[in-house]
Amino acid sequence: MRCDVYFISESTGITADELGSSLLSQFPQVSFKKRYHPFIDTIEKADALVQKINDQAASEPMLPLVFATMANKEINEVLSKVNAHYYELFDNYLDKISANLGVEARRESGLMHGLVNELQYDARIDAVNYTLSHDDGMILKSLDEADIIMVGVSRSGKTPTCLYLALKFGIKAANYPLTEDDFERYCFPKEILAHKEKLIVTTISPQRLHHIREKRRPGSRYSSMSTCTSEIKMASDLYDRYGLIPLDVTSQSVEELATQIARIYRKTMGND
Repeated sequence: MRCDVYFISESTGITADELGSSLLSQFPQVSFKKRYHPFIDTIEKADALVQKINDQAASEPMLPLVFATMANKEINEVLSKVNAHYYELFDNYLDKISANLGVEARRESGLMHGLVNELQYDARIDAVNYTLSHDDGMILKSLDEADIIMVGVSRSGKTPTCLYLALKFGIKAANYPLTEDDFERYCFPKEILAHKEKLIVTTISPQRLHHIREKRRPGSRYSSMSTCTSEIKMASDLYDRYGLIPLDVTSQSVEELATQIARIYRKTMGND
C-alpha cells in the first residue's frame, strides 16, 4: 500500500513534518512518499501548488494526504480546496486556545522559528559552536564549560546526539570516544574524570555496532564482530569501575536519546 504525502507550510515546514510524520509512524503497513513544500506564503504560490498536487494526484490510485501549518486563513482557504485529504494542523487548536486564553492568535507566518527569544537563540548557537569544537575528544580542555560529556565506543552515535542536544536544547555537549589506550590503561583520561558528574556513558549491542561500522569500513578488523564485542565488554568494565550506569543506544533514535539525556541533565540541575 502506497500513499503520497505533502508537507506544506508558510515557513520552514519543520512543524508540519515533525507532527505529520509522528502521526504517520502509526501506520507502518503503508509506504509513504513524502514531498515537501515550505514557504508557501502567498495566494499565488498556494494556487500553483494546489494545481500541481491535483495534477499529480490524478495519476495515483490513492488520494494523497496533505499536512499543513498555515496560520494565514486566506492561504489556508485556497489550499483546503486541493483534491486530497487535507489536515491543517493549527486549525483544530488556535481557536480553542484563543478562546481559553481570552487572547486573539496573531496568525502570522514564521513566529515559531523567528528570533522570538534572542537570548535563547544565542545560547543555542554558543552550544553548537562548543559541541563542534569538542567533538570526538578533539579538545579535552575547557570541559568545565560542558553541560554534559558523552562517552562511548567509536561509532555509537555520540556526535549526532550531541549536535541535536545543542541545536534543540541549547546544551553544551562534549563527547569522547573510548580508545584502545583507555582500555589498556583501564581508566578514563584525567580530564574526563575531573568532571565525572557530567558523564553520560553509553552502550550498544555488538550486532548493531558491527552493522554501523561495516558501512564505514567494510571487512576491516575495526568493524569485525569480535572487535565490536570486545570493545563493548571493555567499556562496560570501565563503567563498572567508576560506578556508572550506561544508557543503551541500540534501538534509540538520535531524537529519543537526546531527549532522554536532556531530561537527565535538567533533573541534575534541578529544573525538572
